[in-house]
Amino acid sequence: MKQTVYLLLLFIFGFTCPDKEISEAEIKETMRDGGTTYIHIDKLSVTGDFDGDGKTDTLVQNNISKITGQSIDSIPYFNDWDSLVQFIDSIGSDVVLTMLNGKSEPLHLGSAFGLYCLINIGDNNKDKKDEVALVVDYCDFSSCNICFIYTLCENKWVTLKSFGIHESAFDYEGETQLNGTEIEGFLEFREKQWMYIDYYKWFEAKKAKDTTMNPLRIKKGC
Repeated sequence: MKQTVYLLLLFIFGFTCPDKEISEAEIKETMRDGGTTYIHIDKLSVTGDFDGDGKTDTLVQNNISKITGQSIDSIPYFNDWDSLVQFIDSIGSDVVLTMLNGKSEPLHLGSAFGLYCLINIGDNNKDKKDEVALVVDYCDFSSCNICFIYTLCENKWVTLKSFGIHESAFDYEGETQLNGTEIEGFLEFREKQWMYIDYYKWFEAKKAKDTTMNPLRIKKGC
């Protein structure tokens, strides 16, 4: 993202991360039951060769209640974020990633509404396995968040890198939904390579070079 755009973000959001609000884009009515409106929870998935065997794998998201053990597909609509957070906590929602071929342990991401994105960023560290970038839609009160990059290591998901992002990157209006293959302004594929910038380092930047995107460098995980 160009420096002028970052300065605009700074002007809009100030020097703190504002509280979350429920946007119209997040509200997807699926049914009514006794006057209650329900919001459908999108379940993301991504394909790639995550275990390095040369075959295509599928990684899928699910929301599981730690109380009942059942899948959570929709939740009641609330007029305010506080009530939604309390409800998600009360049902013990746990966002879980599972590989359909069963060759890896599930990745538990904790109490959250779901995922903002789930992206195959390819084999950046030359270990013959694709890495995955994701951002969790946590049920918290901040619009600051973190992008995590994972790799599969001996059937377990390991964090290779993390960097700050702002959730405004996932805002959209009307029917024009984001394609989910990049995090605009924070993780973008440019000229055959992934570029990124850490929101928190940008926020504290003292030099112009600290407000530009840099090539994504990832070490091998195992």
